[in-house]
Amino acid sequence: MSSISNDIRDYLQPHIHEMTNKQISLVESASKCRLPGLAMALIDMFSSPNSYTEMTFEDRMEKCLNGQLDAISKSRFARMYRNSGLPRKVYLSSIRPRSEAGVTPDLLRKLTELNYLEAGANIIFMGPNGVGKSTLAIAAAVQAITRGHSVLYYSMNQFSMMLESMNSADYIKLLKKMKSAKLCILDDWGMAHLSDIIILRLAELAEARYGTCSTVFTTQLQRHALGNIAEKESPALSSLKDRLFRPSDIYVTLSGASLRGTAGEIIGEKQ
Repeated sequence: MSSISNDIRDYLQPHIHEMTNKQISLVESASKCRLPGLAMALIDMFSSPNSYTEMTFEDRMEKCLNGQLDAISKSRFARMYRNSGLPRKVYLSSIRPRSEAGVTPDLLRKLTELNYLEAGANIIFMGPNGVGKSTLAIAAAVQAITRGHSVLYYSMNQFSMMLESMNSADYIKLLKKMKSAKLCILDDWGMAHLSDIIILRLAELAEARYGTCSTVFTTQLQRHALGNIAEKESPALSSLKDRLFRPSDIYVTLSGASLRGTAGEIIGEKQ
């Protein structure tokens, strides 16, 4: 069984005495072909044959193939989540509506259905510290990944420093990377004024993503002040605001007491 992957070996071990050598060989072949979902479905059927006696051959094949499809989906999610840079997992299904604080059932429905992604609309979560802005943004990102959309997450402070120090070649690579990401999260927008080079590069990034990708912002700024991120007005800043904060975008004002360290903040870390 040296060719069986560790995950499949661990799954097989409690059942190995219930299976024939031929059955174990089939599991090993599935593992060699890098079909872990199929291998585990075979283990289930071989170790509990009485549970499948009434199933047709076609039904058994369907179970095996569905097991492999499920494994592919889980593997894809793990890879996309890892590449996203998200600091943690939060699932929308774990977030309770709090209409009085701005977390309405309609908002959760929009984040779940992802129609805003298809429209290339942005979402701006506004409110003071601790009211759940980042939690909602991260949950929206996890939902997008679950549906197969690529996501990138950046803390705005770190993103600004990266843009400031990046050479031209690295910036072009970032431009390409962000253009291919269906959803980008910019956490803590507007914490400090930005330099001219950062504004210029942000404007270029916004132009590259305009109309085909979405950005979710979290910010303590109010809607009328979202563009107050530079010492003075400039053509690049005007272009940036025009592409990021449009009347058709989704503006959500959150309120209430801080959730820091409470069950309301940490609920649903795992699904």
